[in-house]
Amino acid sequence: MIRLVEVQIAKLSDLLKGKKVAIVGVGNRLRGDDGVGSVIAEQLQSLVGEKVLIIDAETVPENYLGVLLDAKPEIVLFVDAVDFGGEVGNWTLVPLSVLADKIPSTHTVSLKLLGQILESNGIESWLLAIQPNQFGFGLAMSEPVASTAQSLVKILTRSLQVRQEPHPPDCEEVQGDE
Repeated sequence: MIRLVEVQIAKLSDLLKGKKVAIVGVGNRLRGDDGVGSVIAEQLQSLVGEKVLIIDAETVPENYLGVLLDAKPEIVLFVDAVDFGGEVGNWTLVPLSVLADKIPSTHTVSLKLLGQILESNGIESWLLAIQPNQFGFGLAMSEPVASTAQSLVKILTRSLQVRQEPHPPDCEEVQGDE
């Protein structure tokens, strides 16, 4: 299992490194694990600032299609809770083009359709799917999904080569153990 996670992290890093990236968090925070994409987007926003376009699209990613097309990223990474049959909290990275036309989703417009529009404009589109446990209204996010969200924020921050803590320009950067 550890080896599979390392392979996934390497694939995600290779995909994003050195590219103009937009990350779109998708989800409804009032429905348990469904809010994981929005939570990740919010946390990344405070870490990456202007370097990467981060959008918390909530349940309406289609409303941001114009923003994405205007920004002209090389890659759009949608982050969402998707039941792909894995263990709760597992995640996978897939191109939107391989999704079924109607995957189980709480969103009106399919991500596959958004991906087709983006790709017709020369923009790669991917889904970072996180296996949920619960979608009930008013439920808190499950611990495995919340833990995965924290891990993914760290992985994405590193993959995008964004410092997690700002350093004053006159200070030397000190290398430490992670």
